[in-house]
Order: sequence, then structure tokens, then C-alpha cells
Amino acid sequence: MLPSAERPAAPRPDVHIGYSRAVFAYLRLQGVNPASLYAADLVHRVEQAAPGETFPLDDFHAVIDVAQRHLRDPDLAIKASEHVQPWDGGVLGFALMTSPSISEVGNLLVRYQRLFTNVYEVRPHVDDHHFQLRLVSAAGTHSTALAHLLMGTWAWRSRWFTGEPSLPFDACFEGPAPADVSAYERCFGGQVRFGQSANLMQGQASYLALPVRQHDPAANAALRAQVALELERLSGDAAGLLVVLRRRVRERLGSGSLTLDALAADLDMAPRTLQARLEERGLTFRALLDGVRERKAKQYLAEAHLNLTEIALALGFANQSAFQHAFKRWTDMSPGQWRREQTGR
Repeated sequence: MLPSAERPAAPRPDVHIGYSRAVFAYLRLQGVNPASLYAADLVHRVEQAAPGETFPLDDFHAVIDVAQRHLRDPDLAIKASEHVQPWDGGVLGFALMTSPSISEVGNLLVRYQRLFTNVYEVRPHVDDHHFQLRLVSAAGTHSTALAHLLMGTWAWRSRWFTGEPSLPFDACFEGPAPADVSAYERCFGGQVRFGQSANLMQGQASYLALPVRQHDPAANAALRAQVALELERLSGDAAGLLVVLRRRVRERLGSGSLTLDALAADLDMAPRTLQARLEERGLTFRALLDGVRERKAKQYLAEAHLNLTEIALALGFANQSAFQHAFKRWTDMSPGQWRREQTGR
């Protein structure tokens, strides 16, 4: 079995500040002014934040915890999810709102979830009858409140986007069931289970074809380009694009679809734009691909049970010979020689 893809070191866990705004909105509906519960600087930050601003996960938990204690409501997160508005999510929220269909809304969530939080990634699954969106911890961090808020938002926004207010979804949660599950049943409308092995939401596959009422092709194209730039900015430095690209290359190794055009599509860029971005950083697509492949090849060669054919296929080469020629070009050694010198095997 091949080792899993390497991941860059995880940054500080954070959450888009729009989710804290939703908690404030829910408090106001209960007749509570957030200013009576929180410090003035925190209220100002939540309400006046820039569209793409994020909150440390600990600060988000503090917002949730104070509200739960004041209202004596342990299910506040799922209730607040109804009040997360698309515009609370900044550029990505507007891109979701102007998408052509629920299928594309899901694609954007999967691709750009990092703009909402780096705590969880979204993993999709579709078969003939159902689709699933599953939350997976991005770096070993977990947050029950955030998971419930995210999943509840998926359900409520799907209905709002499509104008179908009664769409039912099934949901599974990892933690124990609350004393009262009625808020969860109201949110999802289908079967809700607790104590499961994953946090996921499931709907009928036919939902994916439902059109989004606010679809605007021109606006959506412009917003998607902004979202791609925002993801690069959020990576934290000028190398942000390279971090994203290397991760995408690692994910596509062995898939048969590792091309400049495919990577550009992943980032909602034109291929010529991506090529220009690489050139600005002194790179070509070939050099980027070679760098990722060489690093992964050395990791795989350190695994004694992997033969050269398995490694070649895992790296996206057509055959062992092509891999051997490439490795010789990178290191002036054959893969077998490198393995013997580095591992003694």
C-alpha cells in the first residue's frame, strides 16, 4: 500500500468570521444584544470585519460558549446555522450564490473550503442514488460546534439557493446525541444519527442538477477568479500559489490527468494565466512537476516493499522505464542505486 500524500504543515486553526456573525444574529433574534455579553472590541471586530477575515478557532469557541451559557442552549450551533448568509462568507459566499447548480456549489465548497476554515476539509462522494459531503479534519483538530454549524449551513443554504424550502437531507455526527434532537431534525429534515464514524450530510443525487436561482454566469466567472486569488493570498506569502499547486500535483499523481490545463481548471484560472504565474516565480510546469515527483519518488524508494513499477505508476509515469530515465535526470543515479545508497537495501 502506498503511503498517503504528504501535507504541508498546518497553520493556526481558524474560522471565517461570518460564522461568528451568525451567532450574533441568532442572539438578536432571542432578544439579546451581543454588546451585553462580549467585549466592545470583539463585537466591533465581528461586525466590522473585512469580507475575507478569519477568527482563531479558540476565539470562535469563546463566542459560541458565551452564547450557549447565556441562553442555556447546548444546541445553539445548529440553530445559528440557519442564519449564516451567503454574503457573510465574502467572495466565496457570493460565488456559491451565483453558481449554476447545486453540483457546482458542492464543487466550490470542496475546492475552496479553506476560505471558510482550515479546520476541516470537505470530501465529496456521489453514486447513482445519493451524494455526500463529509467533513475531514485537516490537521488533527476537531470542533463539534464548528462541524455542526458548517453542516447545518449546507442544508439551509441549499434550500435557499434552489428555492426548494423542504429539501430533506440525512446527517451523521461523530459525537453523542443531545438530549433533544428536534433542532437537528428541523435543520436537516431527514434521518439524523449520532455516534457515527464521520460528520457528513447526504442528499438525493437528483438534487445536484437543481439550478441556483441567483445564477449569473458573468458574475460567477469574475467571482471565481477572485476566489482563486483569495486562496493564494490566504496561504500567507508569495509562495502561496506554489503551496497550492504542489498539493494539487500530489493529489493528481497517478490519476492520468496531470496537465497544466487540469491544474489551471482546479484553480479557476486560464492555462496561460497559470503559466505566467509560474514564470513570475522562475518556474515552468515541467519543473514544478519534476520537483514534486522527485520528492515523492525518494519517499517511495525508502519503502522497501514498493517495487519500481508500483512507484512509477504512483508518480504518473507510463512505465518503469520512463520513471528510471526521469530519476536519472534528476539525481544522476538510477532509482535502484539511490535506494541502495540511502537505505542499504
